[in-house]
Amino acid sequence: MKKVVNYFHITLGITLITIDELITFAFGIKTTGDPDILHPSYTDLQIQALATAVQTDLGTRATEPNPTLTRQEQLDVDALSRAIISVKSDVEVGANKKAQGNKVIFDLIVTRTGFGPRADYHRRARLFEFVPSEPNSFHIHVPGEEDGPHTYYYKYGITTAFYIQPKLWEPRIAYPVTDFIVNGIPAGTIIAVQYAVLARPKHNKRSKKLSAPPDVDNGLTKMLTIPTVNDKGKIVITHRVEFLNWSDVIYYMIPGAVGAPEE
Repeated sequence: MKKVVNYFHITLGITLITIDELITFAFGIKTTGDPDILHPSYTDLQIQALATAVQTDLGTRATEPNPTLTRQEQLDVDALSRAIISVKSDVEVGANKKAQGNKVIFDLIVTRTGFGPRADYHRRARLFEFVPSEPNSFHIHVPGEEDGPHTYYYKYGITTAFYIQPKLWEPRIAYPVTDFIVNGIPAGTIIAVQYAVLARPKHNKRSKKLSAPPDVDNGLTKMLTIPTVNDKGKIVITHRVEFLNWSDVIYYMIPGAVGAPEE
């Protein structure tokens, strides 16, 4: 019988951290010259150069949880993220090859190359942000609310420039998930996106009313909407009054294929 050897994975969690923490993470990567990571996709100096570019672009805005990025800033952040993900894969392969199923050896290599666990990131609220996407598309991730189920609403529109809201928004879309991806958009198009979260209150049989989730007052996010209910426990909305708490607007320029001119 063939012996099965455990294969371990590195949990990176880039979407759990701020851009400032991403920069710090990048400067902590040490694979150049490591005896078990022979040919990393990027050298330490290359990753540090990408991190420096992001640091220069954003300055003190890098510490904000959800800064609005220009096209160049977004491109630089995406480039740094891709480099880190590529090297993470290199470390994962090299560490598993050396460890041969030994978790202690795997963890030793992962830690010394800068990809060890970071407890201070554990359970941090995820950011409302654009994440790297395929050409002619965008992909956003929003913070996941606890004590669901919840419905996540998304809306987006094409605009003429950053910081200018669209004259026409596409119809809002309701999803049960925290990732929203749209493709088929010409490269170079600037889009604006917002999201909101609608709680589905649990039914209390004793009072015959809808009760709000227990985390309603914990300040998790201002985008969480708790529906208004009447004396009979039925949800009520007001005519022509927006019932959802929408997020701030963030902007993004749609990427094209590498080396292809913008449309």
